[in-house]
Amino acid sequence: MNASFENLTGAVDQLLHTLQYDRHTIAAYHRFWNRLSEFMEQEGIHEFSRECGERYFYQTYGITLSEPSKACPRDSRHCHRAITVLLEYQASGTIYRRRLGKDHSFNQAFQPAIGEFMDSVTETMARTSHRQIRFRMESFLGFLERRGCTDFTKLDRDTILAYCKTRSHVCRTTQTYDAYVLRKFFDFLYKHGYTVVDNSVFVPNVQGNHKGRIPSFYTAAEITTLLSNVDRENPAGKRDYAILLFAIRYGMRVGDIRDLRLSDIDWNASSFSFCQGKTGTAMTFPLLDDVAAALVDYFKNGRPETSCRNIFVRHNAPYEAFGQDDNLHYIINKYMKISGFTDFHHRKRGLHSLRHSIAGNMLNQGVPMPTISEVLGHSSTDTTMIYTKIGTGQLRNCALEVD
Repeated sequence: MNASFENLTGAVDQLLHTLQYDRHTIAAYHRFWNRLSEFMEQEGIHEFSRECGERYFYQTYGITLSEPSKACPRDSRHCHRAITVLLEYQASGTIYRRRLGKDHSFNQAFQPAIGEFMDSVTETMARTSHRQIRFRMESFLGFLERRGCTDFTKLDRDTILAYCKTRSHVCRTTQTYDAYVLRKFFDFLYKHGYTVVDNSVFVPNVQGNHKGRIPSFYTAAEITTLLSNVDRENPAGKRDYAILLFAIRYGMRVGDIRDLRLSDIDWNASSFSFCQGKTGTAMTFPLLDDVAAALVDYFKNGRPETSCRNIFVRHNAPYEAFGQDDNLHYIINKYMKISGFTDFHHRKRGLHSLRHSIAGNMLNQGVPMPTISEVLGHSSTDTTMIYTKIGTGQLRNCALEVD
């Protein structure tokens, strides 16, 4: 390990201990740093940089660091984080902590403003947005505490830019939402008299054309292959098959599938209803025959005995509902691997890609844009317009009529 890289990892190691990271996590980071050091020696790289980390990660796993760590294969997540903590420390001299301990309490000086701000969020935004904003506020306030800032009136442009720099390694979508939350919070502080300066003007704009991206999708043949590789002879397979059908048939978001309750199904009317977590929109869909059959099979032959009222539960004791931050990525990732899908550099592989696919299929069949928006629960057709970026030829391959 060259001296420069050894000094960097040594400084980060010391900070990790100061922040009371778990010793097993620190040990895992060191294992990946050693492999990264070997890579640098082989490639003749003398200074660690983002480009170096990107090259190593892509050559090892075939994906980029800009992918959110949750979207990465399970075996790459520690490596993803081991590299990003080095980049964060290089950029700002500190580390962005993803989760604070359950017993953590913020400085009392923060409490009144944070309490009022989160109350206003609860009143005006859906539960999914509320969780995302709380998570980002924990991150930002933790950053301020580590810099010794416990007074919102002391906030300045340099502090705000330093925090944003610690988030420069994440994908543009995440950076955009980070900036939105910060502006919303700073605007609240200013309007409610907690600051005399509107610090929202110091939050940098995220570069890049977010609306220019082409949605990821999978062809009818790929969808058929995916479903055929679900082992429906075992209980977990019966559950996973039903989950995939909800995503494929209705284009539901993962959080809405995860939060479905037994009481949401009206067997007499052959329908089910739920409230979208992202938008708060009430939705009702017919219970299609194959979805109903998959649910009956799961209820009779797969679902564990449990008092939990969620439709889908964990299949390890104590058989609880999935956590609110669980994106179920590992479920679809498992069957994509079994199916031999490998082209993940240019398209995503989460359950949300199935939502994209049903939208593309409807568009290809000539369904009016307002109807597609209504099915997907979009509050505006502007959001749905992104699917017009998929070429007509590609859309013909997106039909999801699965036998």
